Amino acid sequence: MKKILGIIASRRKIANGEILLKEACKAVEENYQLELIRLPDLKLEPCKGCYACLNPEKLCPLGDDLYYLADKIKAADGVIVSSPCYVLGPAAITKLLSDRTIALAQLLDDFWGKPCVIIGTAGIKEWEGYTMSALVMMTRSIGLDVKDAHMFIGALPGEAVEAAGALPRIRQLGKALFGEKRGAENGQCPTCWSDLWKFPKPDLSVCPICGQEANLIINDSGLSWEYGPSGARLGYEELKRHFQKWLPEKAQEFGARRKELELVRNRYKNQGQWLTPPT
Repeated sequence: MKKILGIIASRRKIANGEILLKEACKAVEENYQLELIRLPDLKLEPCKGCYACLNPEKLCPLGDDLYYLADKIKAADGVIVSSPCYVLGPAAITKLLSDRTIALAQLLDDFWGKPCVIIGTAGIKEWEGYTMSALVMMTRSIGLDVKDAHMFIGALPGEAVEAAGALPRIRQLGKALFGEKRGAENGQCPTCWSDLWKFPKPDLSVCPICGQEANLIINDSGLSWEYGPSGARLGYEELKRHFQKWLPEKAQEFGARRKELELVRNRYKNQGQWLTPPT
């Protein structure tokens, strides 16, 4: 029996994301057990940037529920992530979790290749913003294999699953979890499926998530994409290098240059007045 972990970012109970997640599971073509975690129910602290977790013999010192969640991901055969879009981006709790990637990436070998599908929900079409790109980045940066992802539209709880085409599409996500991975859709980065692009030069487009390069070509049929080599940033070797080699080396460098950098930092002490709310 497959174990599926559903990670829900919304505080609302029985809201669109939860309904769609459960509907997706109905399409899973294997026997399964569904476990659910509501991210706002966990204690997740902001990353302190202390880099203690980069030591292989140490864990993040915050002592919150991060490793509880990590253990549940490790124990699952597949993961479904569901988040609403709030003000053009995913629910804030997902960014809080994403900021803890430095610690989670130390577990890359435990997570790598674990299948995942992503469900986004938004109240109004064309107001999805960067939600899906952020959710794809969050999951792929810790090594999950995103098999499918889709943004569903519905403002009222229960509305999204009733929208035209929603049921067939959510069932596709359910089948994809342990089935075939879909390809990139039109306009998406072919490597990470982000729909964001930077244009640093007139003849160059770059995916800000994975680093994929491309050109927009004007031809008789209109605009088309011409892609370079796949972006490497979210690949296994690059994630290992960045989070398990480069960052630890920078932490060691800070230790060696602490006194030198302290002289710079001291110039900015005692400037301005810090405000705190009344107790």
